[in-house]
Amino acid sequence: MIKKNRIHFLFRVFQLAILSVLLIIAPLTQAAVEGPRDKAALKKRAALLKKLKKLNLKQLSTIQFFNPEATSASRTKRKLMDTASALFVISSEDIRRAGITSIPEALRLAPGVQVARVYSSRWAISARGLNGLMSSKLLVMIDGRTIYSGFNSTVYWDVQNTLIEDIDRIEVIRGPGASLWGANAVNGIINIITKKSKQTQGNLITTYLGTTEEQAVVGIQHGGKIGSHGHYRVYGKFSEHDSFVDSQGQDANDNWQMKRGGFRTDLDISKLDNVTIQGDIYDGFKKQTYLHPGKIPEVRNAHTYISGFNLLARWQRNLTNGDIIMQSYYDLTERQWTVFQNETRSIYDIDFQHRWQPNVKQEFIWGLGFRHLYDENKDEFMPITRTIPEKREDNLFSAFVQAEFTLLSNSPISSKKIAQSEEKLLRLTLGSKFEHNDYTGFEYQPTIRLLWTPNAQHSAWAAISRAVRVPSRMDQDNEFHGWFGKDLRFTLLGNHDFESEIMIAHELGYRFNLSNRFLFDANIFYNEYDRARTLFEQVDFQLSPPPPTVITTYGNNMTGEVYGLELLAQWQTTKNWRLVATYNYVDIHLHHLPISKDIGGEGEEGDTPHHQASLRSLLTLPNNWEFDTALYYVDNLPNQKSPNYTRFDVRLGWQPRKDLSLSLGARNMFDNQHPEYGIGASGNTDIPFETQRTFYLQANYRF
Repeated sequence: MIKKNRIHFLFRVFQLAILSVLLIIAPLTQAAVEGPRDKAALKKRAALLKKLKKLNLKQLSTIQFFNPEATSASRTKRKLMDTASALFVISSEDIRRAGITSIPEALRLAPGVQVARVYSSRWAISARGLNGLMSSKLLVMIDGRTIYSGFNSTVYWDVQNTLIEDIDRIEVIRGPGASLWGANAVNGIINIITKKSKQTQGNLITTYLGTTEEQAVVGIQHGGKIGSHGHYRVYGKFSEHDSFVDSQGQDANDNWQMKRGGFRTDLDISKLDNVTIQGDIYDGFKKQTYLHPGKIPEVRNAHTYISGFNLLARWQRNLTNGDIIMQSYYDLTERQWTVFQNETRSIYDIDFQHRWQPNVKQEFIWGLGFRHLYDENKDEFMPITRTIPEKREDNLFSAFVQAEFTLLSNSPISSKKIAQSEEKLLRLTLGSKFEHNDYTGFEYQPTIRLLWTPNAQHSAWAAISRAVRVPSRMDQDNEFHGWFGKDLRFTLLGNHDFESEIMIAHELGYRFNLSNRFLFDANIFYNEYDRARTLFEQVDFQLSPPPPTVITTYGNNMTGEVYGLELLAQWQTTKNWRLVATYNYVDIHLHHLPISKDIGGEGEEGDTPHHQASLRSLLTLPNNWEFDTALYYVDNLPNQKSPNYTRFDVRLGWQPRKDLSLSLGARNMFDNQHPEYGIGASGNTDIPFETQRTFYLQANYRF
């Protein structure tokens, strides 16, 4: 009761703060826009449009770095300065100039995101803290198709291996987006947006050769036309990854290999309608060494065979005052483990949304969704883990509604297109997602957001949101056997009474954009967690039959607070030199309830670095040369016994002709090897290994 009263009190304080801001700025804003301003405003906008028309393609793309467009924050296209969320967009140009070939490594470019390489084929990735091998509070999508696993509430990054040249942008939202995207969009959302097939015409051959872990990546692609109103592309990709090493330089035996192919087709079936159909298929394996204390033997060169495919179809109709989007996809994944279980998981999803804008000051978006999930888990190796029942089918029904109101505007123009761009001074957003799942029943996830844009250079925003992380199959149906040391065994049982974890987020943000040459973005947040998961709630202790065994289960007996600061600065110092700097601070406090009997402790506090910082330099030289550097600092992880590290990357690029580009680069220049994530209370039985210094050569040939 005390906890609920505290949350209600914070809600009231935050609401009063927002109302106070409204009362203060409303008369000031109104006074600012009154008077003889119509002619001056018209001339200013006309001059801006005339200037934009004269810019070439390269200059327009530069502007996108300082005020990019994104769709994930509001389910409709919005500029960064017009977005009331902690949004960062990783562009295809950012990825190319970083010499990156995988999505997880690209996420290091975003502020407020924690990325740790655990071993060769696995990453721990989260936003705003609570990182771990099973990062359960980050929703990840590719073109709106969720890749978040309903079995163990995590993302298998090893199979998210699409051709990196096909990525248009990666939209990263720190903070909850559950009011639009539903459960599990708690600490953040990552949406990987691929290019339309019209943008990938012709042929492409891309190669990457490297030392140490990432040894070889080869991709081929062909794009063409379908009649006069359609385009398509097909691609294939092969990647070979070598093993990590341990602290003594010994081979970790965790190499992996993936083969992948896919297609995308975009058709303009009428002036108002377009259809997209796309799909991927993949197959590969990875190896790992598993160390099990006690009497369960160590397993070396344990293979996991991975395969799957997905198919997505999306239809969009543009209306006079909005649009309609219908999307449906099917996703199948199979994992055959030498250790643990064999998994088969499938998702069928259908989603409908309608956006309606009756006038320039109001916009409404609503939608409906249905998802069917099937998974089967079989133990075929040793009695370490099992899932009861082996097969399960679940249904998820959802609906959402969001309304945006322009409370104050200085627009003297009735034109909707111009008024949408920069005439809104104060905008209020209200919305909520409503879901019914087979684990906890009905869930609601509302948000209230306020955006103030006094002019094109400044914007400030505030938000309060509620989000939930619903239970997974592992939380309710899994049974795991392990050891505390050599003499004490434990059994971890699923809990059918496990409830959704709840988070209340409070956010404030400010952006300053100076003439599309300098961008400063600052965010502060305070998140409160209730019914947070505890891993080892003791329910029994058995002395016989030997060995002594502790019986534990999952629980909802922890609360917590996470607060932090995120800073971003981008500066186009000269025409050919851009600097990007980021810094974020996170502090985590977890508290067991008095009724808790968790013997796992509150170690997750030490799974996230307090401090992270980066500095990137992108320098374009004469004669089509490029010289790019990146410096990253990551604080230590006490619970994972991982020290802080500084990583320095460098890349030299050259385009000798229009259809050929070459890159020579190095990563981790400051040290030969270092660990990024070890073993802790939130880890598993994997042995931690270390990432090494890498030298690489890239070549892209288009014809």
